[in-house]
Amino acid sequence: MNKPNYKTWIRTKAIALFSTLTAMSLLLLLLSFINILFLIFIIPAFIFSYILLIIGVSRWRFSKRGGDYQNKIHQLIVSRVEGERILDIGCGSGHLLAKIAKQHPKSELVGIDYWGDDWEYSKELCINNFKAENITNKVEFRKETASNLPDDLGAFDCVVSCLTFHEVQDVQDKTIPIYEALRHLKKGGKFIFLDLFQDPKYYPESKKIDQVIKSQNGIVTERVSLREIMGLPFPLEHKKVLGYAEMITGRIIDVDSSVS
Repeated sequence: MNKPNYKTWIRTKAIALFSTLTAMSLLLLLLSFINILFLIFIIPAFIFSYILLIIGVSRWRFSKRGGDYQNKIHQLIVSRVEGERILDIGCGSGHLLAKIAKQHPKSELVGIDYWGDDWEYSKELCINNFKAENITNKVEFRKETASNLPDDLGAFDCVVSCLTFHEVQDVQDKTIPIYEALRHLKKGGKFIFLDLFQDPKYYPESKKIDQVIKSQNGIVTERVSLREIMGLPFPLEHKKVLGYAEMITGRIIDVDSSVS
């Protein structure tokens, strides 16, 4: 029987790149040991080695052998999911959606992702993983961009997204994917978003997140940093990894009924 192949959030390409850069810089450092160039090469050697340490240990932490933190983070989202029709924006290799399917075996699921060449995920991988898991839910995987979700997706009881919005490359304003996600929620529907919402690089105006949610008649019922929900070991608490991660949960309210 085939086993599911769920990738971690750390790309193999990143590991390979910084492994190469580290090896090259260390080699140059050794070759220039008795030369003034030693002082020039020691800085990049240190920087590349440190980056490689961070991403390498992070990948290990996300794996089962290193604590299974990717699975634990997904479980935080799954525990908050409800409804019969559920959308996962940025479904990657299908791991989060598979966990949702197991908890909600009668639900209808849709997973969307851009599956860019820079990632090791694909639509085919999602389909194969669901087959390997023997998941019987009605499910559809679609290649879409989170910045412009098509109307024919329809409306959902629950929309989830995990560490996707800041990765959307075709828009500079990372609140646009939030708007698009909320646009596909039914009245009373629930949203569960986990992203680097506290990172000023991606969200320079933190109030704009609240404004976008409010513009779609959304109310926030939970907003908490990932560090507060669960302990993050080194190096996951690092700002370049999950130090800026925050969970935002809420609902779309029926304005007319609330007024009456």
